[in-house]
Amino acid sequence: MTTARRVAGALLALALLGATAACALVSRPDATGWDREAERALTDLRSEVATARLALETAAEQRAWPSYVVVLLADAEEAAGTAEEDLSALQVPPAREDAALEVEELMAEAVAAVQDARALAVAGRYDDPPLLEDLDALATRLATAAAAASARGAGG
Repeated sequence: MTTARRVAGALLALALLGATAACALVSRPDATGWDREAERALTDLRSEVATARLALETAAEQRAWPSYVVVLLADAEEAAGTAEEDLSALQVPPAREDAALEVEELMAEAVAAVQDARALAVAGRYDDPPLLEDLDALATRLATAAAAASARGAGG
């Protein structure tokens, strides 16, 4: 067998392995398991929203270096996106389809708000009262949604 054929065979094997692994990325939890994961994702997102709020406030008061605030917000943005992606990788049980739609919309809002905070900091602006109010409101809504997911999970 020629080297080219060996390489082609190895690449084909890797491609098949990758395709098989990609199919395994979607998990199928039961309703209680989905509720636990939703609670975790919502709690994580609430933390990132609070981090964004605090970073902007601290920068506006000139109590942090602008470059540090941008890095902090970039990390918060990445973590928020990861929390959203982790939950969306789960197959939603039929009993949770309505709740999942609400959670997905709320998570998308939270991720967008953290992205907006990072963009504001990159522009060198930190005091945007409407965004700060949105971040506060989102933190409250995320906490409420996490508590609801916890209650659903406890109830079965």
